[in-house]
Amino acid sequence: MRRVAIVGAGVAGLRLGGLLQARGLSVELFDKARGPAGRISTRRLDWGRFDHGAQYFTARDPRFVAQVEDWLARGVAAPWSARFAVLEQGEVRKEPSPPIRYVGVPGMSAIARDLAQGLVVRTGVRIASAWPRGPHWVLVADDGFEFDSFDWVVSAVPAPQAPPLLEASPVLMLHVRRVRFLACHAAMVRYAAPLAVDFDAAFVRDSPLGWVAREASKPGREPSNGWLLHSTPAWSEAHLELPAEQVLDALAAAFARALERSLPELPERASGTVHRWLFARPETHGAGAALWDPELGLGVCGDWVQGDRVEDAFLSAERLAESMLASLARDGAR
Repeated sequence: MRRVAIVGAGVAGLRLGGLLQARGLSVELFDKARGPAGRISTRRLDWGRFDHGAQYFTARDPRFVAQVEDWLARGVAAPWSARFAVLEQGEVRKEPSPPIRYVGVPGMSAIARDLAQGLVVRTGVRIASAWPRGPHWVLVADDGFEFDSFDWVVSAVPAPQAPPLLEASPVLMLHVRRVRFLACHAAMVRYAAPLAVDFDAAFVRDSPLGWVAREASKPGREPSNGWLLHSTPAWSEAHLELPAEQVLDALAAAFARALERSLPELPERASGTVHRWLFARPETHGAGAALWDPELGLGVCGDWVQGDRVEDAFLSAERLAESMLASLARDGAR
């Protein structure tokens, strides 16, 4: 039985693990976070729950559409039937022809928990490097502990974090080094009273903010006065080292300015915190095909291989699984 190590337990890594395990391979996933999810994480605070990474997902490819329909049938996900708008220079405009957007229930991380069912996922483990030793691979954690005897290794982390895992493959290294990610700050804010605005989520123009959303507008959420404020990549790149409290003040002030014509004075901010996503979304994409070195047994997957959406992460795993299983079939035929 082939043993496969997957570093990164976001959508791509989890989907790949499920596909390979279903075909009889022994799979272990490793992630530095406290739980699987990656950028579809849900932050649980004393004063509210926030989807502080990916806000929603859409579905176009038939393979992902089938998965979404399964999630809908089992209550893992639901359509987000919110009032979507565009905020620009104080004006609120209804978003024209919004696509069907879906969210995990009761949080985006429900998607990751569902994909993780039946898989061995080692969380709180930061893998520092991967090296071939004889016929097998060894993963080395940042504390020096080794996980060994893997036949294949897959990097399912953002491209800037992948090089230490791919040094044995110059071809894969070339692909990941071409990809640049952009940062984003996520401000999670609770107001003392509801905001009297006629939208639930909005794209923001000409502002440090790119997106805002009322958390309680999503299905399965508890009532709250919580809002998620996402900065633009340009603002975050210019303020990467700004202290969290100053980031919170700046983004909350930007929200107030975006609403000043429809809501001249916001209620008092009761609570707030900030998360900095250094690798929020890719500015450039990879090759779009499966990144698999069959001679080394080394692979790469992630949304950035072909796009920047949840669906892209899912499809990247599908394509890599096809290549890996084809290698298995060829080996079995020899």
